[in-house]
Amino acid sequence: METRIFSILCENVPGVMMRISREFTRRQINLDSITVGIEPSGLARIIIMFSADDRLAEFMRRILLRITPVVEVEVLDPERSIVREVALLKTRKLSDEESMKVLHQIDKVGGRVLEFKNHALVAEVYGDHERIEKIVQTLGPDILKEVARSGQVLISREMG
Repeated sequence: METRIFSILCENVPGVMMRISREFTRRQINLDSITVGIEPSGLARIIIMFSADDRLAEFMRRILLRITPVVEVEVLDPERSIVREVALLKTRKLSDEESMKVLHQIDKVGGRVLEFKNHALVAEVYGDHERIEKIVQTLGPDILKEVARSGQVLISREMG
């Protein structure tokens, strides 16, 4: 089983995400990430990540195309796509030494501090999934109090 990514273009109507996610639930497929954005055309683009073999992925693509508001289902290759995720990290109260360590780690991954109050901070980091995972694991539960993540968004590198 490998990670599969579908970019689903659909009408922006109430219940469309529920109908799409229900098809995965019926087949007991866990969604790793789901994000939604509105295209300039007014259509919605839903990016779904899940694990499946080739046969199951193709079956799910055909099932999704049958849903009335779905216009197109594109299978994205992570190698030929630009992938980004955003995470907000909130720390517990830190000592001066811990603060310096955290600031260094955030700077090292190109993140930025959004707020620093009462010896705790909120930082923003972005990049691919592995980059976000690395900083979260590096800081760990002893430093981090809360983590909010956007889920992965992708766009194909192909032009035209």
